[in-house]
Amino acid sequence: MMALARVLVILLGLFFIFSGFVKAVDPIGFGYKLDEYFDVFSEQTAAWPWISSAFLWMKNLSLPLAVILVVLELLLGWMAIFFIRMPLVITSMLLLMIFFTFLTGYAWYTNKIADCGCFGDAIKLTPAQTFYKDVVLLVLLVPLFIVRRKLKPLFRPVLANLVLLIGLFGSVYLPIYCLRHLPIIDFRPYKVGNNLREQMTLPPDAKPTVYKTYLTYRNKETGEIRDYPSDNFPWNDSVWVATWEFVTSRSELVQQGDQPRITDFHVWDASRNEVTQQILDERSGYHFWLVAYDLNKSSRKAAERIRALAAECDRQGIPFIGLTATPQEQTEPIRHELQWAFPFYFADATVLKTIIRSNPGLVLLEGPVVRAMWHHNDISDLETIRKKYFK
Repeated sequence: MMALARVLVILLGLFFIFSGFVKAVDPIGFGYKLDEYFDVFSEQTAAWPWISSAFLWMKNLSLPLAVILVVLELLLGWMAIFFIRMPLVITSMLLLMIFFTFLTGYAWYTNKIADCGCFGDAIKLTPAQTFYKDVVLLVLLVPLFIVRRKLKPLFRPVLANLVLLIGLFGSVYLPIYCLRHLPIIDFRPYKVGNNLREQMTLPPDAKPTVYKTYLTYRNKETGEIRDYPSDNFPWNDSVWVATWEFVTSRSELVQQGDQPRITDFHVWDASRNEVTQQILDERSGYHFWLVAYDLNKSSRKAAERIRALAAECDRQGIPFIGLTATPQEQTEPIRHELQWAFPFYFADATVLKTIIRSNPGLVLLEGPVVRAMWHHNDISDLETIRKKYFK
């Protein structure tokens, strides 16, 4: 019995490490997901304005909370696989799963959140799948909670504390590093090496989405309502046509087809003309995007390096543009303040947040293919970039 319990603890520890790791490599993305939860909770508690406002205020804490949660997951998983302080670990895991089960159950009930974010962008689960996953974990943790004091440590206290410190350091270092740079593993469709045009289209063998349409008719004499499949109803029966009248129609999803990984990438110029094709398809050589979803909140630390890089690109005929969701009337003063002479185009903020986890961040493309990305802390000069990335 205890041998089975120890195996179960190790498996749960590995699960927590995996779950924490795929979020720790992208803590900003997990913070965005917490924003989504807070928005839903605020909407659902609109009848109590002070509670609704509190949830909106908590969006200011999304990133710190994201880091704390992934550190907790990683550390609990680490401690579990080495059987360090098991009563504390199992109790903490149980409380955490009770919280997550409530959270995912609520998300499923409201049907306002398409993906829970439990595994970042690595694995997408529906709210129902996520809820059932959490229930299974909760069920597994209950018997472990009962025998938690019988789970003996692997190491003596001194060595156990050393292992704990190593785990704590790694759990904290990983998300902080990815915050100050970029995700060390990128699961997004805009990652380095991807052809964005291919990500926006489906292959010829893609599974289509299938709907079935029903037509609703009413019997003129009896008032009876009846539904007929659109491809099989007695339209050529003159008696039936004289007796029944059309009311409405509806479509039901029969089969969900494949979807492109990128469905919402659109870019406009200052006159609201769409220039997506120009940016993706009409530039076959190397070109740069400076992505800043909010110029008012973007870091100014790299402003001078960005200005120098853009100026050198201009001298060498390499296209360099900015992409932002900031309104044009706010963008222009900031451009002049920072002396950024390159043109800015406009896109949806959520899309820009997905492209790169830095505000601002730099993207190097060759045609529609992403060749490299840099956090604003890591932006270098053109000569260094050319030597490393240009063929």
